[in-house]
Amino acid sequence: MSLPDGSSRGMRASAPSVPHFVGAGLRSEEIADHAQLALQSLPTLVTLVARSTDPLGYKYGLGALNLPEPLSRQLGRMAAENPELYQHHLIIVILADYLANGLQLSASDRAALMIAALFHDVGLIGLDSLIPAAGDPEAMRVIDDHPQMAALLLRRSPEVPEAAVLAVLQHHERVDGSGYPAHGTHRALHPLGELLAVAEAVGSVLPKRRPAAMLIWLRLIRNSFRTEAIDLLARSLQGIVVPGHSQPSEARLLVLSEQLGGQAALFDNWLVQRSRLEALTLPDFVIDRLDRIYGMLAQLGIDLHRIELALDYAIDDEQVAQELLALAQEVDWQLGDLLRDIQRHDLPQAASWPAWRIELEALTQRVRTARGDHTARP
Repeated sequence: MSLPDGSSRGMRASAPSVPHFVGAGLRSEEIADHAQLALQSLPTLVTLVARSTDPLGYKYGLGALNLPEPLSRQLGRMAAENPELYQHHLIIVILADYLANGLQLSASDRAALMIAALFHDVGLIGLDSLIPAAGDPEAMRVIDDHPQMAALLLRRSPEVPEAAVLAVLQHHERVDGSGYPAHGTHRALHPLGELLAVAEAVGSVLPKRRPAAMLIWLRLIRNSFRTEAIDLLARSLQGIVVPGHSQPSEARLLVLSEQLGGQAALFDNWLVQRSRLEALTLPDFVIDRLDRIYGMLAQLGIDLHRIELALDYAIDDEQVAQELLALAQEVDWQLGDLLRDIQRHDLPQAASWPAWRIELEALTQRVRTARGDHTARP
């Protein structure tokens, strides 16, 4: 689920009610009805889909699927054993089909993308938490391997098109090479994989952000994803207002202060720190990712030595507050993602490296604690 700092998965709204799993699979009509219920739980998505030229396309598409029996049974198991994960898949199906329709994909590609979206995270069914606690190597292995596990499941059914399998394998890849597991760039990625990656990332954060904050977040991540898909979403989100939101509370501003303050401290005197890290001959991805995160903090014109000035503006200006919140959350996600990549590599143990890694881990934990959770985004 984009996990790296994609990350917190207390993630989705309440899942639709489904029958107790007794070994039978879900019928296509049932899946379509469940998707409609899942849609109604997210007002922003309801409006987004209503602005589509084919607002019921996802439902008709699901109803027309002729899933092989093993896949139908696997989906029934997911719905019964992990309804939150099932809910997530339904939301991703709706978003993926929205993108497929908006970008005028062929009927066959649209159906293949729908199948991929339905099963992309099936390898996570057995996890108690989609973001494992530190020091849980088995859970981390499952998360690292889940794209391959889902692709293997689909490949067992010859009826599933190879494009759907590739999309599942690549749903955590990014066009700039910052994704996983293969760190593929645009030239190496299948078009459906690029679209599923957008749907997965957006669907993982949509339940937790207002439309205005989503627009800001889309701007921040635009260069990491297929830009025409991001731009389509940004155009459609313009002007959507979800009732019931007011200016940030004092508690929310305190969280923002903790997040930005910790992140600014991490990058204090960054050029000097960068030179020191380069001397350690670390893998290129470490310095590149830290540069990208630092650039995000600077993107909105934030003076990392005077964070209090930005917070002063946030108190009185809702738009500024939303921009800062979106930025802080995205930086938090990127830090978590970087930590997971670090854990996947056997990095040199130079004297100064452990201190830097400890600082990253401590910052991430402080941010998560301030937000009231111990997870990161999918």
